[in-house]
Amino acid sequence: MSFYKGQQNEKDASICYDEVAKALTDLGIYTDLVMVGAMGTIRIEVGKPFKPITEYADGTSYEGSKDLGNNVSGDGVKYKGRGFIQLTGRNNYKTYGDILGVDLINHPDIALCVDISAKILAHYFKDRNCNGACNAQDWAVLRQKVNGGNGIDKKDGGT
Repeated sequence: MSFYKGQQNEKDASICYDEVAKALTDLGIYTDLVMVGAMGTIRIEVGKPFKPITEYADGTSYEGSKDLGNNVSGDGVKYKGRGFIQLTGRNNYKTYGDILGVDLINHPDIALCVDISAKILAHYFKDRNCNGACNAQDWAVLRQKVNGGNGIDKKDGGT
């Protein structure tokens, strides 16, 4: 993250890097290539600030999305994208909340905490074999696994 040295987002980029490296290491999936994939994913998903964010859209497009587990009115808005990977949907909030022992169902904004967001990313990478795609340097597969391929064509990593 040396390219952030002296830049406005230097501190956030450094914190992000450290927390994600720790989370990947704790799960036993850290490699230099997995870290490259994680940082690239974060850059595409949240932009230059390298901080967990809430999705800019209001979430209404996720209302009634059965594949996301949004079966209660208001779920789309409540469980819209958050964090480093833009965790989306009731099912994902329940799954990763249970894994981490935090109540993301009743308190979805917990996914915005840097350490929690990093742990969600690490577990998500492991659960979906994103780490395998990274180690194979198959960045298109990585983007497909994280977000259906959205962002694969971005040359500057987004905003």
